[in-house]
Amino acid sequence: MPLIQFIDKSKFNIGIWKIANHEYNPEFSRVLHPCYHADLDAYKNNFRKIQIHATKLLFEQLAPGDELYLEDDKPFIRGNEKFVSVAHTQNLVAMIIAKYPCGIDIESTKRDATQIKHKFLNDDDFTSGKSNKKLIQNWCSKEVLFKINGRKDIHFKEHLTIKKNGEFFSGYCEHPEIKFNSTIKVLNFESYFLAFNINYREEVNVIV
Repeated sequence: MPLIQFIDKSKFNIGIWKIANHEYNPEFSRVLHPCYHADLDAYKNNFRKIQIHATKLLFEQLAPGDELYLEDDKPFIRGNEKFVSVAHTQNLVAMIIAKYPCGIDIESTKRDATQIKHKFLNDDDFTSGKSNKKLIQNWCSKEVLFKINGRKDIHFKEHLTIKKNGEFFSGYCEHPEIKFNSTIKVLNFESYFLAFNINYREEVNVIV
């Protein structure tokens, strides 16, 4: 069973799936959550097909009986009040299903984030950028915030800020049209950081 990690909480559950090439069955994948990457057969990258099929299999484990679909490149659960988010890295798929808007990310702890820190790090973030470990934690946390909403015009450096909050991180989105914050947990999993939010609070603009 390629489900190698499972976290079950009252308001969310998380699974990590190890991708196995032999699992991919094109015929089965066409009928398994057919509205999730409906044009899968047209994809030229074979590993991407395997990756998406593994995502479908993981969803079956976490939410049997529900239907996963894709809209504007964001995953949804049809006819269900729960939310879903997906992350991929190398041969792993991570997924969170929650009772609130959620995001998840998984990144190798060996990745060199110093080369791209200018794209996401701002002066209000918890790290100055000297520690690669903290940079990856910052990057993962911002990926979580971005996936919570998924707007293409949310920019990591301009709109997203990460603060340290004890053993957790506090993430803030300050977009002109949407403002929210979440508590983010970053776990060590093998040679990866797994990041996900455990709550969601949206600020409502009141017009008087």
